[in-house]
Amino acid sequence: MKFSSKVHVRFLDIVIFGLAAALVVGTSLLVLNRQSGTRYVQMTGETGEWIAPLDKDAEYEIPGPLGITVVHIHDGKAAIEESPCKNKLCILAGAISEPNQWVACLPNKVFVRITSSSSKDDGGVDAGAY
Repeated sequence: MKFSSKVHVRFLDIVIFGLAAALVVGTSLLVLNRQSGTRYVQMTGETGEWIAPLDKDAEYEIPGPLGITVVHIHDGKAAIEESPCKNKLCILAGAISEPNQWVACLPNKVFVRITSSSSKDDGGVDAGAY
């Protein structure tokens, strides 16, 4: 018994392949475009709100009802470095660097969030939403 190893490529096969390739390229361009724009660190505490650029290293002391929470910005990332809360989960959460990522010290009522100046950043659904 002989098996034929010929592959018959039809016009519809080429169209489907072209659409799939265009979808992959288009999605890649959207993802790369979305990451453009200046990123900021938005810090909210009991007495106010602070906004700082993510590309400049700095350290901020944010007052809360329990004391001072220290937010450290370094190498394009922001993290809570010190906090007066008991369990220190905010410190263990680590650094954030992408728009719409956040970390909070709930007992001290301090909230740190990354925002972007890009108008294309709409805060849509991402992998973290699932």
